[in-house]
Amino acid sequence: MKKIYSFWQSFALSISLLFVSYYAQAQTNTFPSTGSAGIGTTTPDALSILEMISTSKGLLIPRMTKTQRDNIAIVPPTGLLIYQTNSTPGFYYYNGSAWTAVTPKAKGWSLTGNAGTNPATNFIGTTDGQALVFKINNQKAGYLDHLNGNSGFGYQTLNANPSGSYNTAIGFWALFSNTTGYYNTATGGYALQNNTGGIGNTANGISALRNNTSGSDNTGAGANTLFHNTTGYSNVAVGSNALFNNSFSHNNVAVGDSALYNESGEIGAFGLITGNNVAIGSKALYSNTLGGSNTANGHAALYTNHEGNYNTALGEAALYSNMNGYNNTATGVDALKYNVGGHDNTAFGTATFNANIAGSNNTVVGSGADANLDGYNNSSAFGSTSAITASNQVRIGNSSVTSIGGYAGWTTLPSDKRVKKNIKENVPGLAFINKLKPVTYNLDITAIDKIIQRPAIKDKDGKTIQPSAEELTATKKKEQIIYTGFVAQDVETAARSLNYDFSGVDAPKNDKDLYGLRYSDFVMPLVKAVQELSKMNDEKDAAIQQQRIEIADVKSRLAKIEAIMSVQQSTSTIKLPRLNNAVAQETSNISSASLEQNTPNPFSNTATINYSLPARFSSAQIIITDNSGKVLKQVNVSGSGKGSVQINAATLSAGAYQYSLLVDGKLIDTKQMELLR
Repeated sequence: MKKIYSFWQSFALSISLLFVSYYAQAQTNTFPSTGSAGIGTTTPDALSILEMISTSKGLLIPRMTKTQRDNIAIVPPTGLLIYQTNSTPGFYYYNGSAWTAVTPKAKGWSLTGNAGTNPATNFIGTTDGQALVFKINNQKAGYLDHLNGNSGFGYQTLNANPSGSYNTAIGFWALFSNTTGYYNTATGGYALQNNTGGIGNTANGISALRNNTSGSDNTGAGANTLFHNTTGYSNVAVGSNALFNNSFSHNNVAVGDSALYNESGEIGAFGLITGNNVAIGSKALYSNTLGGSNTANGHAALYTNHEGNYNTALGEAALYSNMNGYNNTATGVDALKYNVGGHDNTAFGTATFNANIAGSNNTVVGSGADANLDGYNNSSAFGSTSAITASNQVRIGNSSVTSIGGYAGWTTLPSDKRVKKNIKENVPGLAFINKLKPVTYNLDITAIDKIIQRPAIKDKDGKTIQPSAEELTATKKKEQIIYTGFVAQDVETAARSLNYDFSGVDAPKNDKDLYGLRYSDFVMPLVKAVQELSKMNDEKDAAIQQQRIEIADVKSRLAKIEAIMSVQQSTSTIKLPRLNNAVAQETSNISSASLEQNTPNPFSNTATINYSLPARFSSAQIIITDNSGKVLKQVNVSGSGKGSVQINAATLSAGAYQYSLLVDGKLIDTKQMELLR
């Protein structure tokens, strides 16, 4: 049986024999008693078979082609070494059964870079089913797991060797504590550091979602976003420090630096206040802690809100100061900026309704539209710089507006009898209308502003914005208009003099409010006045007709009397001629008597009746009767020539009456007078 040498033993023996024969004649090359051979040395190492020393020459192995190599022997000795010059040149040795290339030992990836690599065969990683782990200071600094789909890169990322799956962590301590959570993505130092079982979270930025433990479906993009979130879920925070203090509130959306910064969802007096807030803009809803279902869009919108709910703020600093007000809607830069606790307010326009702090149920529309004081309720103002001056009030337009109209008349609601009570027909007519003083006038806009003291509109620096040239021109034109109307104080005085509670006077509600008139309410006393005049005319017509009948009757009776007297006079004349002369003279005297129409007519309290009496008569009376002929009053008169009688109607009721002048029993004249109440 042949003795088999190892490759290197065969190599050493071959070299020894070669160099022994080559240097047999060299005087410096000897074989010492140790049995070691030396080339270039007289003291080869005792443990070596051959030691070669040179600083200018090397060892040259036999060189040949592959064909020459294969023809060395039918069965080359094991360990035979050659250098092959073709067909993959290199060192080859015979291993006992075949020629084998001598390949260099793998050196791994160089610290200074590598070249000539083949991506198909050169890689860093494992060829078995084990995870790939990177370490720094013997601490995990990278983790690639093909079984659970986890990937981590960064010092102590995914440090807890999670059983959770499909997590991705990039950054210092990212997802450090994760154990059972899955579908999480953390990018940035400390991102999702304390997450243990949270699911489906995305944290992008240093310390994003750092304290989250079991909250799920959160998205934080930006440094410190959702920093304190622990169990809150379905939150979206984009921007540095967005939703920074949120702990367990949910369904919030914060976009912008420090948006919803203090949102926490802590338990308040009425139980857990859920989230459902949307904040878009730097510091939008910054201070919110308990408020829910708020929407803030704009820098510092709803900035101070603490526990107000269901508010909507669109515009920079809209609802800025709101703390616990609810159901407010503010659209426009600085709209409802100073509201603190007012609720159910609506404001549209830049710097709209800034005077309001606690008022509620108000609607204000228009740039700069406002109230002159805080605390009004259920009022509305429409139009640029229009102003509320009291509660339960509607104002349309500002002091420069010259026309307000539409294509239909104003309907007063309600006018339904079914909803009216204490109905009384006590509206004064002519008595009220006769006291009114129609006037023409110009408006003093400066005086209006002085009384109302409407808050000034200010810019971002707190400086008062002065009226524009267009506004000043409009104001000047408005002051030049000549209006026709009443003075409200005069109307109020007229109504009070009749104890009439007139709804047409809109009296000031405070010392910064103005008098106003509801001109539509003047229709009722005007209607009443027309009705009274109509009744008076009807009564007058009836009285005149009655008077005509009575005069006809009187004339008929006078005719009969005159006929009788004519017969008597004829008889008397014959018997008493001197008497006939006296009667003739008496008749002549009576004919100079007369009766005038009373003044005034119609009258309400007293009237004057003027008359004339003859120079000689025995008796004279003024008799007042009603339409039936009943004598109501008889006044004896005396003297001669013109005279007058005052008639006091205190005991008479309203209506038509007749008065007659009788002289010595003869009717001189009859007239009609009318009494009003």
